[in-house]
Order: sequence, then C-alpha cells, then structure tokens
Amino acid sequence: MSVQIQKPKLLIVEGIDEQFCLEAALRDHLALPDIQVIPIGGKTLLTRNLAGLITDPNFATVRSLAVIRDADETAPGASMPSAAQAFQSVCGSLRHVNLSCPAAHGQFAHGPPRVGVFIVPNGTDDGMLETLCLDSVSTLPEFPCVEAYFQCLRSHQVAPKSLHKARTHAWLASRPEPDRRVGEAAQAGYWPWDSQAFDDLWVFLRSM
Repeated sequence: MSVQIQKPKLLIVEGIDEQFCLEAALRDHLALPDIQVIPIGGKTLLTRNLAGLITDPNFATVRSLAVIRDADETAPGASMPSAAQAFQSVCGSLRHVNLSCPAAHGQFAHGPPRVGVFIVPNGTDDGMLETLCLDSVSTLPEFPCVEAYFQCLRSHQVAPKSLHKARTHAWLASRPEPDRRVGEAAQAGYWPWDSQAFDDLWVFLRSM
C-alpha cells in the first residue's frame, strides 16, 4: 500500500466501499475534514499496512488513528463471537507495530497517537457496514418488500452466502440507479446519515 499521510487523524478501513461510504459521511454529515480515510485492501493486510504507515516520515504528525473492521459472521462451533475475534485480531495487529490498543470496542487508548477500534455493527453482533446501512432504511414504507423477497427465496431453499450483503443489494436494486455498490450509494446520498443506526459510529468518529 502506498499512501501519503496528509491529515492529523487517520481512519483505517477494509476496502474502497468503506472508504467511499465514510468519506461521504465525514463530508456531508459529520463535517470532520481533518480525518483521512485509508483503505487497506482487506482485513488480512492490516498488520502489513500498519507497519508501512508508521515508517512514513509524516506519521509523527498523526494525533489519532482509528481502525474500523467488520465483525462478519460467527462460524458454527466458534469459541467466541466473531465481533470479539475481530477486536482481538485488530489489537494483535496494533501491538505488533507497537501501537496502543484500547480496552474495548468503541474506545481509544492514550497516545501519541491515540488509537481506537470500532467493530461494525456494534462490537457485539455479527454484521458489517452493510448491516448499518440497511438498518438505516429499515423504517421506510417500501422496506417490507425486501423482506418478502427473501421469504420467497427461503421457501425455495435458496440461501445467499452473506445475507447482510444480499439484503442490502436487494434494497439498492430499488433505487433510481440500481447498480450502485454500498460506497457509491453513500456518495449518491442514498443512506440517511441521521438515522439512529449510525449513532454509535458517529460518536466514535467525533471522538477522534
């Protein structure tokens, strides 16, 4: 990963969708222009890319660094929920490069730089960024149509590998431009940023 540090606060995310989504929220809703969003190309690359970041000459100017990662799905028979595993994994990467790790999800460790971790959707449940986005539109009158679609699929024994992603894309298919990805939908203003679904995440980002 080749990234030039340009701002005093760094937000590390998994991929381009997360980058587009959070950049739109930071710009259009939170008005936090001092946060730079950096995608790392997948959670398995976190340690390597953090190691590269801290060697940047400008890293000394960074006041806070936050990592946002999806909880994903808890595997059958797993010893702990996926969200807890994700938090432990992120903390392992941070410690590997001698950065502080917060005591819990949604918190920051003292710096410099201050370091925070947020496991989407809420630090406890399975899910991902798509989960929050879908929750934000779940009160719309047309939303039951999405649920009816998946009930129909279940009646035919059809089960998508990731129901979180599948349900989100089904809802996006109802929008004026139905082929947008989650991040592109954010850039187009499809997600209502003032929804309570995003509240905890916004508190975390404002505390950077």
